[in-house]
Amino acid sequence: MSDDEVFENAGGVGSALVYPIQAGALKKGDFMCIKGHPCKIIEMSVSKTGKHGHAKASITALDIFTKQKLEDMAPTTHNVDAPFVKSVNYSLMDVREDGQLSLMDEENNMREDLNLPKDEELAAEIRKQFEDGKEIQLTVCSAMGIEQVLGYKNESR
Repeated sequence: MSDDEVFENAGGVGSALVYPIQAGALKKGDFMCIKGHPCKIIEMSVSKTGKHGHAKASITALDIFTKQKLEDMAPTTHNVDAPFVKSVNYSLMDVREDGQLSLMDEENNMREDLNLPKDEELAAEIRKQFEDGKEIQLTVCSAMGIEQVLGYKNESR
């Protein structure tokens, strides 16, 4: 690389969506990517080393956004992708007719870029709680560039 060349990082600092982790280091409750979906491991078993190779981890997990059950198998010594998962609680300020939410974080910053969840049952519960005048906190989970409301709880004052 000459002095005239400039290296540009397309993603910026902290832009990685996943990080590598050894399959043998995973356990129930951890997150990993299966077929490009961020998932939470619900069941895991490890087979013994066989005559022809490595011990293998058999993993069953649920997609954190769709709750779809996915399965994967990987040698315990190989790396798999694990998503960076972040959950933040917001106070629900308003629910518009079209399902768009007005949320406020702990620093009183507003955001209005999220909608009610695709899960119709959860969306109906949130709307009912709000219409009944209850103050509720929504849990917003973000992973692999996706943000979605995954749950709620009543605020205690």
